[in-house]
Amino acid sequence: MSAEIILFDLPSRAGKAWSLNPWKTRLALNYKGLPYRTEWIEYPDLRPTFQGLGIPPNETGFAYSSPTIKLPDGSYVMESRKIASALEERHPTPSLHLDSPYLARVEAVLSKLLPGLRSVYAPLVPKLFLNPRSQEYFIPDRERSFGKSLDEVSQGADQAFEDSRPYVAQLAELLRDNQDGPFFAGKEVGYADFMVVAFLRMLTLLGVADKLWKEDGEKELKGLYQACEKWVERDSY
Repeated sequence: MSAEIILFDLPSRAGKAWSLNPWKTRLALNYKGLPYRTEWIEYPDLRPTFQGLGIPPNETGFAYSSPTIKLPDGSYVMESRKIASALEERHPTPSLHLDSPYLARVEAVLSKLLPGLRSVYAPLVPKLFLNPRSQEYFIPDRERSFGKSLDEVSQGADQAFEDSRPYVAQLAELLRDNQDGPFFAGKEVGYADFMVVAFLRMLTLLGVADKLWKEDGEKELKGLYQACEKWVERDSY
């Protein structure tokens, strides 16, 4: 039995990781130093592939999604938070600190921040990242969700950034809670940090990260991102 984990991730045209949720898992794997390989999977292949493998659908959101991992014992885990728990259970050190009080607080802020920025990243993703097969799936799917074209959606991007300011400020304030390090818990990195860094990674690749901290949070969020750069380096295999 191979000790290697398989990470099912969404490819970009550059052959590198870009997507927010898979980045959470990739960061956790890189941090823990676990042996893994990436299996790239296009959007229209998620459902038939995972259904064919007998993976139960997600209870909420998209029925089949990336990230999904195959563990060395042959079992599959889908959805980034469930994957984090599975990795932590099997490989407790170094810890992701899933019991950190900061995790719930960060999740609460991101649950408000991320939906509001969909008008920023949804129109850019197919233009900058997706291969043709995924473009053909993603664009009509998201346009049905928004009820309008992605070009129309993109017109709300500037306002979305303005509306995001309070939540960015909340993240910055949480990072300022501990003065002895760049992470939410100070010197100790954890999954709360990776959730934010995954988000910042996607915005950085989209070329819009600087707009996020236009008024507040640049020092704190840039500091967090830079402190995690060694776990961002592996992005293509």
